[in-house]
Amino acid sequence: MSKSPENAKQEPRAIPVVLAVDDDPAVLRIIESQLTRHEIVVKTAANGEEALLILKGLVPAVMILDVMMDGISGYDLCHLVKRDRRLQEVPVIFLTSRGTPQDYKTGHELGAVIYMVKPLKAEKLIHIVQMLIPVSA
Repeated sequence: MSKSPENAKQEPRAIPVVLAVDDDPAVLRIIESQLTRHEIVVKTAANGEEALLILKGLVPAVMILDVMMDGISGYDLCHLVKRDRRLQEVPVIFLTSRGTPQDYKTGHELGAVIYMVKPLKAEKLIHIVQMLIPVSA
C-alpha cells in the first residue's frame, strides 16, 4: 500500500541529538541542562575516545567540542569527523578556553562552523545550536 504525501508528512521524524565532548564534567552538565531546557537532546562524552564510540552508532545534528582534552584533542576529533563520509556534514562548534587568533584559524580550517571561547555563554550557545539543527531533523 503506497503512502500519500499527506501521510508522509505525518510520519515521526528522528529527534536531533547534539553531542557535547568536554573533559570538564561541570561544563557538560551546563551544556546538557541548558540545551535540554530548549527540548534539545544531548549526549555527552568526557573525551575524544568516548565520543568516537558514541559516533559509531549516532550521527548527531551538531557537535560541541572542547579543544584541550587528554588523548584525542578536539582538533583531532574534528579532523577525524570531517574525514568520515557519514559525519562530514555535521556542524562542529568548538567551545574552549583557547582563544588566540591562531586557535580560531585552526578551528575553522579543520571545518568548525563556530569557535567560541569559554566561559560558556549559555544563551549564545543555545541560539547557535538552534540555528544549526537542520529544519528537516
